[in-house]
Amino acid sequence: MNNHLKLVVSNPCSEPESSAGLASRSKSLDRYRMQVIAAEIWSDWLRAEFRNPEAVAVFFGVRNSSAWNWWNASTRPTADKVMIAVLERPGFMEHLAARVAADQRRAA
Repeated sequence: MNNHLKLVVSNPCSEPESSAGLASRSKSLDRYRMQVIAAEIWSDWLRAEFRNPEAVAVFFGVRNSSAWNWWNASTRPTADKVMIAVLERPGFMEHLAARVAADQRRAA
């Protein structure tokens, strides 16, 4: 059994507006705010998806202390753990998008 994840992306970049859309999106996204709310968003998702911090530790292959820190929104995950959530847990991206949109509406 192969334990490696494989990500296949197929989005042609021949469209001139595709790069313009990315530039305008990054300007509208408050990146500092994302840093501030990342731990809270992650914690909310973990609490909805997993029974307890021990189940989180097992799934992500982290120490119990890391899982508890995530559970309590004390710290945010590293990029590799977010990638695992994106690729292996249906619903994570929807949760993330909904929370970011709600936060942006509150800030407006």
